[in-house]
Amino acid sequence: LGKYSKIGSISDKVFTLYYDHMGFIHKLTPDHFEAGGSLAAFGNSKGIFGQAFDMGFDTALAPQYLTLNEMIFYAYVPKNEPKDRVHTKQFYDIHFGKLIHSRKTGTAYIRKVFQHNTPEGFLSSVIAELIDPFGIEEVNESSCLSSSLSISEAGNHSYKLSLQLQSVISSFQDSDIEKTVVIPGYSSFLITTILDNENALAVATMPEIVPHNMTFQKDSWFLYNFGKRNGQTWNIYAKPCNYWFQQHDDSLSLSVLKYIDLGKSHTLKMKVIPNTKLLRTLEIPLLQVIVGNPNLLEVKVEGYFDETDSYIMEVSTASKTLHQGSTSLEFIVWGASTECYVTTFVPMLKSSCSYLKSMHHIPSETIPLEDWMSGVYVNSQGFNMIKVLPINYRPPSNMGIAIPLTDHFYHADPSKPIPRNLFYKSKRSGKFKQCANATTRKECNCTNDQKFSYAVAFSDCREKVPRFKFPVIQYPVSLQVYSEDGNFPVETPYLVTVTEVNNRENWNLRHTVPENVKKMKAYLESILSVPVYNPLGLNLSIKGSELFHFRVSVVPGVSFCNLVEEFQIYVDEVPLPFPGHTLIAVAAAVLLGGLIFIAFMFQIRNIHPWDTFKKLIRRNNLVHR
Repeated sequence: LGKYSKIGSISDKVFTLYYDHMGFIHKLTPDHFEAGGSLAAFGNSKGIFGQAFDMGFDTALAPQYLTLNEMIFYAYVPKNEPKDRVHTKQFYDIHFGKLIHSRKTGTAYIRKVFQHNTPEGFLSSVIAELIDPFGIEEVNESSCLSSSLSISEAGNHSYKLSLQLQSVISSFQDSDIEKTVVIPGYSSFLITTILDNENALAVATMPEIVPHNMTFQKDSWFLYNFGKRNGQTWNIYAKPCNYWFQQHDDSLSLSVLKYIDLGKSHTLKMKVIPNTKLLRTLEIPLLQVIVGNPNLLEVKVEGYFDETDSYIMEVSTASKTLHQGSTSLEFIVWGASTECYVTTFVPMLKSSCSYLKSMHHIPSETIPLEDWMSGVYVNSQGFNMIKVLPINYRPPSNMGIAIPLTDHFYHADPSKPIPRNLFYKSKRSGKFKQCANATTRKECNCTNDQKFSYAVAFSDCREKVPRFKFPVIQYPVSLQVYSEDGNFPVETPYLVTVTEVNNRENWNLRHTVPENVKKMKAYLESILSVPVYNPLGLNLSIKGSELFHFRVSVVPGVSFCNLVEEFQIYVDEVPLPFPGHTLIAVAAAVLLGGLIFIAFMFQIRNIHPWDTFKKLIRRNNLVHR
C-alpha cells in the first residue's frame, strides 16, 4: 500500500481486502461484509470500515450562486499548504455525479468538475444542481450578520470585509473563519483571517464581479458554513439510485442470450424510469446502446420519452445473409449512480441456430402417454392405434415381406432370435446401434425418451409405433418449428425433402406449389437430385403394409439450423397380401380360356351337346309311358 499502509488493525483470522471501481477499500469475512472509505483516492485511512462512503476531503468549500438552482463550489487550498498535501484538497472526476450534503441542511448534485489555477486559492471547483436549499447561518451562530458589510481590496489577492456596527454584540469571531459570505449577484468571499471584531480578510471566488467599495445592508448578505475548522460541515456521497431499469419482457437476467436465425429479426426494448423527486431535470440521453460487432447484424435504434417521462430505447436487429457469429449490445445509463444495482445491461445476440430450435411432426391424433405405456388406444371407430412391434423387427423390402434388407432393427433384443432371417441378403443386413455389444435388452440401457423417440438412431429402443388401417390416404403431414420465442407452422419459404429411411416404396406425396415457388423448387431439385415439397398442405398416401419410417428435412438456405424430423406409420389389416389379387385373376383367366377352347373343339367336330341332351330327354319320356 506504499505510504497508505497504516490502515488500522484487523482481528479477523479470515478476511479479504479489495478495492472496488470507486477506489473504496472493503473487508469481506465469512460472517459479514463491511465497506470503507476511499483510501486510494484521498489517502485518508481513518475509519476505513465505517458505514458511510464519504468522498469528502479535508478543506473548506466556498459556494457561489449562478442561478437560483445552480451553484459553484470552490475547494480552498491555503497558500502555505505543503505540496504533497495539495492533491488531498481538490475535486476530481470521481466526484462527478455525486451529492454534496451540508451538515445543517441542503443537497446539491455535482454535474461538472473543473481543475484550474485561478482564482487564487482555488485549484478546483464543481458546478452543482441544487436539490434541497442549503441552510444559512443564523445571528445566534454568527453575530456579524446583525451589521451592514462593506468590501474593499486588501492586496495580495485578498479582500477586507468590514462591519458597519449596528449592534454592540455584532462582531467577527474566530468561529467565522472558513465561512463564506454570499451576496446575490456578486462574488462570494471565503473568510480566512479575523483581524479584529470589525474586520476580516477573505478570498473572492469570482474576482471579476467583486463589489468594490460597496456597503451591503443587514439581511442583504448571508453566511454559509462549509468549513472544517469546527468539524467537517459537509460531505460528498454517491447519489441514491434515481431510476429503475426495466426490460420489455420483464426478464431478471443481466446477460440475456438471443438467437437470430437466417432472415429473422429481434427487437430489444429497454425502459429507464427516473426518480424525478431526486432530479429536477432529466439527463438526455438517459440510455445509450453500443454494438460490439456492427458488421454482423443490421441494427436500428430508436429512443423516445413516454408520457411518464420514462426513457425508452428500442433496438431492432436482423441477420445479414449467411453471416454467422455473435455480438453484444450494451445498454448503458451514463448518468446512473454507483448505488444502482444495474447500470449496464449486456444482452448477447447470436446470428446462428438456437439450441432450442427444432422441427416437430404434429400427428393427426394425439395419443396420451399413459396409453402409450399400456399399448392400447382405441379410436372412435374401435381401432387400436398402437402397434407393439415384434422383437428384433425389420420392415419389409421391395423383394417381399420375408426378405428385409434394412440395417435398422426395431424393439431390439440381442438375446432373442432374429425373425425373417432366412435369406442370404437378410442375414448380411441389420446392425444393432443402442444394443451393440449387448447380450440382453436390459444391457441396451434404453431410456423412456429413447423408447418413444422417432429418431432412427434409437430404433433399437422403439417398441411401439402409431398404427393405421390399410390403405392410408391423404394423411396430413403437419410440421411446426419450436423455439424459445414460440412455435409456428412450417411454410414457405421453408421447403422440405421427404425420404423413407428403410428405402421402402408404395408411398407418395401430394402438395400444392405456389407460382412464386415453382422456379425455386425446380432449381433445388436440380441441385439436390431429390423431390422438393411445399410443407404447407402436404399429404401422404401409403399402399404398402407394415412399418414406414419417414425423415423430413428442410432444404438449406432458409435457416442456420439443420431442421430434421422423423415419424413412423405402421399400416395394418391389409385385405390380401401380395400377390393375392394377381393369382385370382390368373385362375379366372385360365378357367375362362378352358371353357372357350372346349366350345371351339365341339364346333369343329360338329358335336352338338345340346341336341344330344334333348334326344336323351325325349327317350326317357317314351320309356316312362
